[in-house]
Amino acid sequence: MTPPTGEALRKMLEGKRLLIFDFDGTLADTSPLHEAAFNAVLAPWGLRVDYPAIAGLRTWDALAACLAAAGVSVPESKLRELMLSKQTHARTLIQRDLRPLPGVDEFLRWARPRYRLALCSSGSRGTVAIALQTLGYTGWFDPMLCAEDVTHGKPDPEGYLKVLALTGVDAANTLVFEDSDLGLDAAQCAGLANLDIRTAPFEVICIGWN
Repeated sequence: MTPPTGEALRKMLEGKRLLIFDFDGTLADTSPLHEAAFNAVLAPWGLRVDYPAIAGLRTWDALAACLAAAGVSVPESKLRELMLSKQTHARTLIQRDLRPLPGVDEFLRWARPRYRLALCSSGSRGTVAIALQTLGYTGWFDPMLCAEDVTHGKPDPEGYLKVLALTGVDAANTLVFEDSDLGLDAAQCAGLANLDIRTAPFEVICIGWN
């Protein structure tokens, strides 16, 4: 599939009022940091995470999937302990090493005065808030839906449907930015136009823009 040109991507924005962003892997290069955090908490079982396979899942769901795939059974209390430990590891790495993906800062600064910006992330609120603060984007996204705000994580459309309900913006006037198959499935199930930034990264979108 040929990636769309910057001009084609700009046309996708015409008539839109609301832009909804995933966070991890879409706005910031958190993937290696989350992968390292998962590996740290799964090390006692000799496990290493296949991060692309769990990208887009909530931490609880990702850990449960990794352990189940390895035939490891733990009680919910232990799973919660692992989830909190993973989040602590990830937050430490984020505060130290996090950077936005190329073109993201330019695009957000261009889009902020023109559109309402919202966030729909599978990350925990605490982790996402720390990441946004690290990048200087605190208060830029309203609403900001995180793992704690939904009963069913991606690929379920619940999060995206909640954003629409909270903003009062129609699906037809909304564009989603995602980087995972699970997230794109969730957006499509919610009836939302969506852009896979793996094939159309922000540095392409911003080429030649004012």
